Amino acid sequence: MSGNSPSPRRGRPRTFDPHEVMQQVQDAFWKGGFEGTSIGDLAGATGLNRPSLYGAFGDKHALYIQALQQYRDATQAAGRKILEDAPTLRTALEDLFRAAIRLYTDDEEARGCFVSSTAPPEAMRDTTVRRELAVTNDGLDEMFEARIARAQAEGEACTGLPPQEAARIASAVLHSLSVRARAGASRRALHALAQSAVDLLAQAPETGRSEGR
Repeated sequence: MSGNSPSPRRGRPRTFDPHEVMQQVQDAFWKGGFEGTSIGDLAGATGLNRPSLYGAFGDKHALYIQALQQYRDATQAAGRKILEDAPTLRTALEDLFRAAIRLYTDDEEARGCFVSSTAPPEAMRDTTVRRELAVTNDGLDEMFEARIARAQAEGEACTGLPPQEAARIASAVLHSLSVRARAGASRRALHALAQSAVDLLAQAPETGRSEGR
């Protein structure tokens, strides 16, 4: 046998798009949560049988972790672009919160944020999920902190809070929008909350008050 002969390939080649499959996995977990979603549900959502799922992605836990990571990477990349492209902090925050509300409510069930809607219950007993949730929260904080620090450095009229503190407020508003959307709050109510946050963070603190007032 010639040493230059290629080794025969074993098994059938993949006939699916891993990114698309993971999107379908994400949607299934988003609807049922980790505990409420079976491997059979995932097989049905993706159209792949169990051996194919296990072979390509691992078990149910591995599928969930990958879904968390894909969602985080996609949404935070989109969020950073929105914040970086906007000419002012006010416009940046308005655009980002508007996009978040659209994502959280663009479904008959108003599912909120995938991570904040499914990960917290699992984080109590699963250190891997807890770590992924912490990485997601840290990423949000860093995203907002960079944009707020930029606004302050450029002399914009905006919050006088340290960027790190202001960023945590912005992240907290995102979490609240997700929970409220999932609880059935109207888009009007969500936009009103978001606008209040924008007014807080993108408005200069009052100065020049006379003493005694």
